[in-house]
Amino acid sequence: MTVPALTHVWLEAPLFDDVLARLPAGVAVIRPAAQAPVFSNAAPAQAILASSMLRYDATLMDACPNLRLIARTGIGVDNVDLAAATARGIVVTNTPDGPSESTAEHTVAMLLALAKRLKQGNDNLAAGKWGPRSGVLVGTEVQGKTLGLVGLGRIGRRVAEICRLAFGMRVLAYDPFVPDDAAAAMGVTPAPLEMVIAEADFLSLHVPATPETVRLMNAERLAAMKPGSYLLNLARGPLVDEAALLDALDRGHLAGAGLDVFDPEPPALDSRLRAHLSVIATPHVASLTLDGRRRMEEMAMDRLLAFFHGERPADIVNPAAWPPR
Repeated sequence: MTVPALTHVWLEAPLFDDVLARLPAGVAVIRPAAQAPVFSNAAPAQAILASSMLRYDATLMDACPNLRLIARTGIGVDNVDLAAATARGIVVTNTPDGPSESTAEHTVAMLLALAKRLKQGNDNLAAGKWGPRSGVLVGTEVQGKTLGLVGLGRIGRRVAEICRLAFGMRVLAYDPFVPDDAAAAMGVTPAPLEMVIAEADFLSLHVPATPETVRLMNAERLAAMKPGSYLLNLARGPLVDEAALLDALDRGHLAGAGLDVFDPEPPALDSRLRAHLSVIATPHVASLTLDGRRRMEEMAMDRLLAFFHGERPADIVNPAAWPPR
C-alpha cells in the first residue's frame, strides 16, 4: 500500500503538547477556523483528529480532497458518516479502550449521588436550610441492591466490577453479543432485557445509538421499571425518550435519573432536564478526565502514525475502507 506523505493534520480540539509533538517534523497543524464554518480551512488535511462535537459528513469529506483518515478520540462514531467515508476510501478509527475507566467511574459516581440524594442535600443547604430529615433528603444504601446493565462492553463490565466487588450489588445484564458463560464468569447474571428493566433498582445504559436502540427506553419500558428506581444514561442521548422520562419522574414512578447525554446536544436552554429536582445532569463529560483524555489522544495519535507509515491502524470501524484507495 502506498500512503501519501503526511503534511497537514486538522484538529477538532486541542491536544496535549507532548502528544502533538509526536507528529513528524514539518507537518502543519490546522485548528478550527475562528468563524463559521469551522471546517473552512480543512481542505489541505490528509488526517483529522476528531472529537465528538462536530459532524463529519459527505459535504465535509468532499471539501477535503486529500483526506485519508479520521481518527476519533473516543468510542462513539455516530457523528461520522461511515458510509460516506467508506465510499471515499477514508479510513475511520476510534479509541474504544481510552475513555472506559473514566466513563465507568462517572457512572458509579452518578449512581451514588442519586442514591445519597447529594443534589437535594446541596440545594437544601445552599438555600439556607438545615433539614428536614425526611422527604427528598432521605437516601438509600446501594449494598444488596440490583444493578441492571443494558450492554456489557468495556464500560458496562467495569461498572459491574466496581458495583459488585465494592458495594456487594447484585448485577443483572442484557447483552445479546456476550455469551451467558462469559457474563457469568464476570459474576454477572445474564437475563432478558425485560427482566433487567423490571428488577433493577439502578438501570444503567451502555449501548451505542443504532436504529435498534433509538428510544430503547420509551414510555412502555420506563413504566416497566421498578417504582422508586433510578435510570442512568451515560451512553447516547437517543437511547431515552426524554419526554417519557420527564413524565415518569414527575409522577414519582422513578426516584431519579443520572444523565450525561441528551438528544439533541446540547439540550435546549429551556429543557427541564437541565434543572429537574430529581435529575443529576452533566454536559457529556463522563470521559473528560486528564487521564482519560491523554489516553484517548495517545491512542488516536498511534492510529494516525501507523496509517501514514503504511501499517493497518488499530480499531478501524469501517473495515471495508481498508486498504485505502
